[in-house]
Amino acid sequence: MQSTAQIVSIRARESGCAECAFRGECVACGEGGCAPARADEVMVAPKVLHRGDHLFRTSDDFQNIYMVRSGAIKTYVILQSGEEQVIGFHTPGDIVGLDAIESGGHMCNAMVLDTSCICPLRFDQLCRLSQRVPDVQSRLMNRLSRKIVDHEALLLILGQKTAEQRMAAFLLHFSRRQHDLGLSALDINLPMSRADIASYLALAVETVSRVLTRLQDGGLLDVQRNRVRILDLQRLATIAEETLEARPRPSRVARPLH
Repeated sequence: MQSTAQIVSIRARESGCAECAFRGECVACGEGGCAPARADEVMVAPKVLHRGDHLFRTSDDFQNIYMVRSGAIKTYVILQSGEEQVIGFHTPGDIVGLDAIESGGHMCNAMVLDTSCICPLRFDQLCRLSQRVPDVQSRLMNRLSRKIVDHEALLLILGQKTAEQRMAAFLLHFSRRQHDLGLSALDINLPMSRADIASYLALAVETVSRVLTRLQDGGLLDVQRNRVRILDLQRLATIAEETLEARPRPSRVARPLH
């Protein structure tokens, strides 16, 4: 696939990185800004990928972690039965590929759900940079911690919640993620299919559709295909048996990334 994106240094980052709406989320940038000196230490080549493209497949050699600038990625494995099991969804600001750090090979597949802008970051170069810039190492550790928290939350959802509670918790996760990025916590785009959601939540596809309809009929949601507007955030949190940590901030418009 051809890409018109230019390779830029992590220090300079003139074209792609300086305009990135999620630059503050990037593990290759410290709190004080982009890393100084040795401009060629970490190179960034933003890529535009389309629905169905893969970032990597199971057992591919590990070289990069991937920063999601726009769009959405799903990670999944193929079970012995041949069925696909979705294990994660990744949206702007997320990092994909951390699963391969320990083994040197990816343990899952990563596929693009919607047209996405992705920044591959060479992990060996990032590690060298982190030795000079403590903030880089700190951000990477925070991402690893977030991944652990997300997996623990998923285990709790699957182990203790009804279908309605699982769906409510799933929507609250996306609501909080958008809120953290300064986006609307009430207007959510779900680029994944109902089948993907069902696989992730360990539900039947029919159950996912039925629960969304029930929540809409109850006045909690307005569902228009992949667009979901949360009409009653408090009631949704009550169903999920969770508390609202903060009130939604006003939405902002992110710069177009591709």
